[in-house]
Amino acid sequence: MSDRTGILKNSPLTYVLASVRFAPWPLMAKKIDEIHDELRDIAPLINKIQVQRIGSDGQAPQDNEATPAAWMLMPSDHSFGIQFSPDQILCITKKYTNYASFQSILDRVFEVLISHMRFVDVTNVGVRYIDHIKPQKPESIEQYIDSGLLATDIGEFKKLGGTVTGNYLVSGDELRVRSICQPGMLSIAEDLIPLLAMTNEKNQPFQIELLKDNELLLDIDSLKRFEEATRLNKNEVLDHLKLLHQKANKFFRHESVCTEHAFKVWRGNT
Repeated sequence: MSDRTGILKNSPLTYVLASVRFAPWPLMAKKIDEIHDELRDIAPLINKIQVQRIGSDGQAPQDNEATPAAWMLMPSDHSFGIQFSPDQILCITKKYTNYASFQSILDRVFEVLISHMRFVDVTNVGVRYIDHIKPQKPESIEQYIDSGLLATDIGEFKKLGGTVTGNYLVSGDELRVRSICQPGMLSIAEDLIPLLAMTNEKNQPFQIELLKDNELLLDIDSLKRFEEATRLNKNEVLDHLKLLHQKANKFFRHESVCTEHAFKVWRGNT
C-alpha cells in the first residue's frame, strides 16, 4: 500500500469547516464590534446577517426593523470566514493548507471570544471536510472511490448516479458521510450556500459549480455532542476539534474509502 499520510499536492479538498455551539450568550450583538476590532489584523471585513419578521400577508410590519442575527468576519482576500452568532462560532476556509494553519485561526478566535464571554458552555463541536473529486479523462470515478460509496447497477437497471450516506460511531463520537455522484447536482452541500454567499467577494458573481458526469462530492462531518452544556476553556475546545479532525482525516485516508490510484494522483505521482 502506498503512503497515505502528509499533504496531498493535488488534493480534491475544497472547503473545511469547524463549528462550536454553546449556550446562548445574549451580549453577542453588543460585543461584536469589540470582538471584530481585536480580530481586525486577520479579518478586517465584516458582513451582517439580518433577520426581519414577516406578517401573514407576506409584508414586513412598518415598525419592524431588521436586526442582525449573525456576523461574518473575513480577510481582504475572502479566503476564510468566521461567523459569530449568539450560540455558535462557525469557521470556513476555502484555501486549506494544513490543520495547524487552520487551528491558528481558531486559536485566535476563541482567545478573543472567551476573553469577552469569560466562559463558554459547549453543547457540540464539529469539523467537516468537503471534497470535489474529478477524475481525468478517460478515468472513471470507480478508480478513485471504493464501490461501497457508489450507487451500483441492479440487473438491467443501469445506474445514472446517486447518493450514498452513512453514519458511523468512533470512540464515542459521530461521523456522518455523504457520497454524491449525480451529474447536475451541486458540487457543494446545500447548507453551505449561505456561508459561501456571505464570503463571496463584492462585485463578483456568486457561482456554484455543478457536478459533471463521473465527478463526486465527498462530505465528511465529524461531530461530538455533549449530553449537557459543558464548560470548556480555549485549549479544551481546540483539543476536541483537533481530535475530530483526526477522525475525519483517518476516514478519508482509509483503504476502504479512496483507492491506491486516487492517492497516487493526489500526491502527483502519476
